[in-house]
Amino acid sequence: MSAGPADRSTTSPRPWRGQRERSGGGVLINQAIHTVDLLLWLLGEVQQVRGLASRLAIEGVDIEDTAQIVLDHSGGARSVFFATNANATDSPVTLEIVTEGAELFLRRDLTVRYADGRVEVVQERQATSGGRSYWGISHRLLIADFYARLADPEPFWIGPREAAKSLDILSQVYASGIWTDS
Repeated sequence: MSAGPADRSTTSPRPWRGQRERSGGGVLINQAIHTVDLLLWLLGEVQQVRGLASRLAIEGVDIEDTAQIVLDHSGGARSVFFATNANATDSPVTLEIVTEGAELFLRRDLTVRYADGRVEVVQERQATSGGRSYWGISHRLLIADFYARLADPEPFWIGPREAAKSLDILSQVYASGIWTDS
């Protein structure tokens, strides 16, 4: 997962960025947590987390710009995760899952190549305006879905327990400390 170039200016319109005390962290908490959510949704609960958060490229901040994580899932799957804000270009989330029956590849569009030779492509829904292209339309759709269900007697399908799972993974990586280039 590449989150795009970081705002390196000292007069940022978002002054909380780059300061752990005000932002809670860098690429992991601000961008990559959504991809961790997706991995958990697709591959299931995590039994073991190993990872490292680093400041490798962006100076003048006390947060990580790069992270790597290995997750061992309850069902036996392993995911290897990389995220950075140090890219020179805005890059979309890229996800590849390989199973015995199919390979799933997500980079804007979703492509599934089945073992029997079939290929299925689901095109990414595009936002009509606002935001960077790699943000896609997902945030807008989820927020609209949340508000549309406020009157429902059942709670929204993504609850605090689900969100806490991804936050716990990031917390474990942060607990290992931030390695810096200095």
